[in-house]
Amino acid sequence: MNFKKIFLTVTALMILTLNTVFAAETESTVLIPYSDTYNKYTNNPYGYEIVLLNSLKLNEDIVSVKSRFESDDLVVDILYDNFYSGLDNRATYIGYGNRGIMKNPEFEITGDYNHNFGGINGHIILYERDKVTDSRPDRSYYAMITFSRSYKELITVFMKSSKPLYIEQIMPSFKLISKTGTMKADRVFEPFSKQFDEKTLSFYNKYFAENEKVDFGIFEPTYPHYSYRLKQIETMLDYEFPVVLLYNSFQLPYKTEAMNLAKEQGKVVEYGLYTVDMVDGKEKDVTLEILRGEYDEYLEQLAESFNEYDYPVLFRLNNEMNGEWVWYSAHLVGKDTDLFIECWRYIYNKFKEMGVDNLIFVWNPNEKSFPNYAYNHYLNYYPGNEYVDIVGLTAYNTGNYYPGEIWRSFAEAYDHFYYDYVRHFKHPMMITEFSGASAGGDKSMWFDDMFNKILQYDRIKLAVLWNGQDYDMSKQEKTVSRNYRLDLEPEVIEAIKRGLQKYK
Repeated sequence: MNFKKIFLTVTALMILTLNTVFAAETESTVLIPYSDTYNKYTNNPYGYEIVLLNSLKLNEDIVSVKSRFESDDLVVDILYDNFYSGLDNRATYIGYGNRGIMKNPEFEITGDYNHNFGGINGHIILYERDKVTDSRPDRSYYAMITFSRSYKELITVFMKSSKPLYIEQIMPSFKLISKTGTMKADRVFEPFSKQFDEKTLSFYNKYFAENEKVDFGIFEPTYPHYSYRLKQIETMLDYEFPVVLLYNSFQLPYKTEAMNLAKEQGKVVEYGLYTVDMVDGKEKDVTLEILRGEYDEYLEQLAESFNEYDYPVLFRLNNEMNGEWVWYSAHLVGKDTDLFIECWRYIYNKFKEMGVDNLIFVWNPNEKSFPNYAYNHYLNYYPGNEYVDIVGLTAYNTGNYYPGEIWRSFAEAYDHFYYDYVRHFKHPMMITEFSGASAGGDKSMWFDDMFNKILQYDRIKLAVLWNGQDYDMSKQEKTVSRNYRLDLEPEVIEAIKRGLQKYK
């Protein structure tokens, strides 16, 4: 009888183990040989099977966003979009996505049609651009093939090649299957150990690596031209800000006077730089021109200036890149986030070649992606562990001046993406700019709450307050739409002063 019980127990455990293994397999993605030339990839959670050339190597670092297959000459990304909780659908995805390509004269749409793939209709957009280099494969031919599970649920196969694309040779089969299981976890990214110079390493350790509290920086629009104004604010708030935020673009040279003044005052600059220049009287993203080497002289002069500066810099390049309001967003640059990454690495490597060792690279997406399509997801823009020292966060309580905007507490602004960043990155974090507007709520109470809540975000080591205003450009008279000023209302000043004392 005892043997029978043991046998039944062991059998039950074996069945349970097999069921567990089978369940785990159904929750994962599977890549198997299909023929001498092709592999078959099955993605159970998103419900598709695709047959692709077996010369392509699979990368699932951000599998929740896309599965990537890659060789030197060819990339195939498979992206999943679910619009059931929003206003988007198949028509807006295709139409609005194409609008971004059409706005950029560097890209040309060469095909727009439907094609049947073994009984499944796919909408194909073909487009291309001029090559940026002949020294290595430049994937300048594009195809986006969109398949619909429904009007609100889409799977897109995004191809990029250094040669004209023959889609059915690359992908002879695509099939929708039942969705089963849950998606596996993405890779967790970790920063590399850097050889900063002595001053920069000391700053990095003090304010990030070894910092057990939060320090605050500031953007003051009159600084450095009227530097006394910042001194007045520091006296008013009884707090010395160790970091000041400055903005620059490729339209302008290195800010020598401003940087030197900040250094004299013992302040580290958060140096925002945008790959935007004035071309034929209009602002233009110059990502492709940078990759062609047309801005090497500018970058070399910038590197020399940083070397001569010999003081730490928080170098924030092309922030909010997943927002369509910036010229360098992939939405406006061929939907190709790899170009953003290549440009970032090009600048990084140029500085490295010239011995720059006082820049702390800050990578800073916007809190939400606009448009909120998988190809524009913030993780697509991550340049790689070697190239990012700090992960930056940006979210404002914009108030409710404009239709569609709402008053948000600090937690409502940050919870939804801070914890997502924590799951994906082991880097130190900073809020690169933030504030609360006046319209729609009690601004002083908002700051009281913020200073209490920010303690719970233990990965955030530095937060830069933004002391400025936005204006309603639809009005003829000068009208403030978002008042983010820290130094106007007495009750707001007192709330910020109280809060800052906790962190001195």
